[in-house]
Amino acid sequence: MPDGFPDKVCTNLDTPCRWTMWNVEGHEMYLYILMFAAMFLLLGRLWIRLQIWRKGQGELQFDHLPERIGRVLKYALGQSRLVRDRAPGLMHAGIFFGFTALFIGTALATIDQDFFVKILDEKLLKHAAYVVYEVALDAFTLAFLGGLGYALYRRNALRPKKLTLTVGFNAVLFQLFLLVLTGLLLEAFRLAALNDYIGDSWGRYSFAGWTLAQGLLILSDSESLWRDWHVGMWWFHAIQVAVFIVTLVDTPLKHTIYSPLNIFFSNFREPGQLAKLDLENPDVEQFGVGRLTDFRVAQLMDGDACTECGRCQAACPAYLAGTPLNPKQIILDIRSAMNLYSGPLGVGLHPAAAADHKFNPDDMPIIGVEYQGRELLSKDALWACTTCRACVYECPVLIEHVDSIVDMRRHLVLMEGEPPALLGTTFNNAERSGNPWNNRDSRLKWTEELEFEPPIMAEKKKVDVLYWVGCSGAFDPNSQRTSQAVAKILNAAGVDWGMLGDEETCHCEWARRGGNEALYQEAVPGIIETFNQYEFNTIITHCPHCFNTIKNEFPDFGGNYTVVHHSQYIAKLIAEGKIKPDYSRNGSAGEMSEAVRQITYHDSCYIGRYNDEYDSPRKMIEAIPGVNLVEMARSRDRGLCCGGGGAQVFMETHQTQPVNMVRLTEAVNALNGDIPYDHTGAVREVGTNVKLDKPATIATACPFCTVMLNSAQQSMAVEDLVVRDVSEIIAEAI
Repeated sequence: MPDGFPDKVCTNLDTPCRWTMWNVEGHEMYLYILMFAAMFLLLGRLWIRLQIWRKGQGELQFDHLPERIGRVLKYALGQSRLVRDRAPGLMHAGIFFGFTALFIGTALATIDQDFFVKILDEKLLKHAAYVVYEVALDAFTLAFLGGLGYALYRRNALRPKKLTLTVGFNAVLFQLFLLVLTGLLLEAFRLAALNDYIGDSWGRYSFAGWTLAQGLLILSDSESLWRDWHVGMWWFHAIQVAVFIVTLVDTPLKHTIYSPLNIFFSNFREPGQLAKLDLENPDVEQFGVGRLTDFRVAQLMDGDACTECGRCQAACPAYLAGTPLNPKQIILDIRSAMNLYSGPLGVGLHPAAAADHKFNPDDMPIIGVEYQGRELLSKDALWACTTCRACVYECPVLIEHVDSIVDMRRHLVLMEGEPPALLGTTFNNAERSGNPWNNRDSRLKWTEELEFEPPIMAEKKKVDVLYWVGCSGAFDPNSQRTSQAVAKILNAAGVDWGMLGDEETCHCEWARRGGNEALYQEAVPGIIETFNQYEFNTIITHCPHCFNTIKNEFPDFGGNYTVVHHSQYIAKLIAEGKIKPDYSRNGSAGEMSEAVRQITYHDSCYIGRYNDEYDSPRKMIEAIPGVNLVEMARSRDRGLCCGGGGAQVFMETHQTQPVNMVRLTEAVNALNGDIPYDHTGAVREVGTNVKLDKPATIATACPFCTVMLNSAQQSMAVEDLVVRDVSEIIAEAI
């Protein structure tokens, strides 16, 4: 037996076995003291951060426990959102699973030594178990180093704009590299020292360390030399681990702790459901978020959970358009605000914290406050959001950017009275006339061109389907054609339906997204009261914003209804054979215009990412013989917003590259068979020289999308291009 072999269980050198404390016997107690001290300091610092989070509103929720655990398994351990981007996803997977495997390996070695050997007089890691253990750890070590190598290359050579390219990230990558490399060298020194005993038998199972050991043996075959190097490296590695633990919350790697917590405590509201404000409580003096402590606990946690991967930034239409909004920076600004006010919060000082330790919520403004030479959470950034939810969808740790932005808008509107000028005018219009355009005409004017008398609920009282037309469908010329198409389809299919007509009024969902919760809450109860006067089974609406709010937000006010989007209902009618769209139904194929033969579909954010409906509009288009459906590269769950949501259709936000023009360019390029955009998200030749090879159609399923894309088509003077709602195409073909 080699000198210093401490293990009383593995006494046969021919038996593959883990020699946990070889060559460092007697050092074990010092190691544990060091690690316990490091963990104590880390937990203390985490406790301080938790106290900052707890200064927010509400409490962390532990309901839906199985689902919460499932989310952690799916998003934190399973990396499901990270691997959407192939190369960066595989890179992170290599780092994450490599690090996790090495952590588990260290834990198993500790359990083996301190429990199995010392208590059970047995060995866990021996024979086949040891072989699998060593092969797996060395494989994961190489995967870890490979991932780190690509991460360094990506940050220093490729330098994607979406990443936070600071020295801190490179420093932490180097720290990880050194940590794993010293662990590998530690194994190599051990195998070099024991080469005469196990090197040619089972030492080679540690294939990465064994290969390095062979190189070391070329330099010297002295057992005592490699023993000395082993002891020195053992302590160097141990101190590295302790420093890594203590400083974890100071480095970008803090997300390894905060992100799983954020995933676990993420909310269970429907994606399209904003939190309801209690406007009737006389004890509530603050609405929305204007101070740090107005955020909910989970929103403060968002600030620390951000991995700074930039996926939200790359997906954001407002950022792409050149507005001040960067969703990643919004979340990082929340983190900066916590650092700034950690002193006044009375739970410990951060280097950037104010000197005053007194807790005073009124001294903690967050919107527009100066911090380290820049403005946090600027108003211009908050008002640029389209609420498209692409940022939330892409975030690998379930951060809710949109909710925080809307909550700050609520403060600006309800507490400061500072909406953008045009939006403020639109608020007034809705209050005066029940619609955002201040239109005083009858809501039934669009029906004058119908060839039949549409059924009105005041006369029918009871129907199977209530068609909610909405303000756009009643007053906007483009959407009036959609209303007429839906009515024609329902009538042709023999559906028992009716509509409210002049009893309809705006629910002001757009105002809610624009921060005016009071206007929304004033409108909704009256609509619910009107609904409840009649009997119906289903509500259909062609506006995704109406669809989303009636389906997901009306229940908070007592309105529980079965709500479907018109594309879902019409696709169902087609599937059941109740309508059969076919331009050649009378043997006259020429009735199909050239533009209809080639269609690309633009996904509405409020149908898609908010309500997970992507197939119904496509099924409608594909049901028409002779139509070729062309997909844009950014489609379905990764579709690019038209730029009209979040009340943007009623605002004037300065955009250096208008997002509706970006989207139209993508559509034209896709219809021409060209690559629509490069991997940085930049679209080629936006607004200049964009031409169609042949006539085509952009199909939509949202009045705002139709307005925005029509506006882009006119601004860019793209000829032979038609923007139409999918229902118009179907109605024309029946």
